[in-house]
Amino acid sequence: MEKTENTDSNNSQEFKKRLTSRVRKMLRAQSHTIAPVVWVGKEGVDKTIHEVKRQIKDRGLIKVKIKKGALENDTKENIAKKLSLETNSEIVSLVGNVITLFKPREGWKKYTTKKPKKTKYIEEFEKFRFSRKPKSKKR
Repeated sequence: MEKTENTDSNNSQEFKKRLTSRVRKMLRAQSHTIAPVVWVGKEGVDKTIHEVKRQIKDRGLIKVKIKKGALENDTKENIAKKLSLETNSEIVSLVGNVITLFKPREGWKKYTTKKPKKTKYIEEFEKFRFSRKPKSKKR
């Protein structure tokens, strides 16, 4: 029983969400105009992984359509997780039988680094703003 717990925790550690909700929302908006490029059929995910890797390398943001034959053997959530783990990409959305995957061409560093908080800059701005003398009004 310990083995299953360890494998579940390993899978959840491998499948971490890397994108913020703001970036995910932006990518979802961009993906509305994109047509599905890869279809997962009754052969399953293993037959289409190579094509998904190739397409995601070329495009960055792709849609994958799941056919009914693939759903007989596996659930769409499991198919999405398998594709995401195998291609080192992020699931942007899963609507109906269409999965939207994203993998940046320039690397994950841009999307995973946190930006400095704005409060420091606001405090410096307030100090600068109140240190100046107000201009006299001319009438």
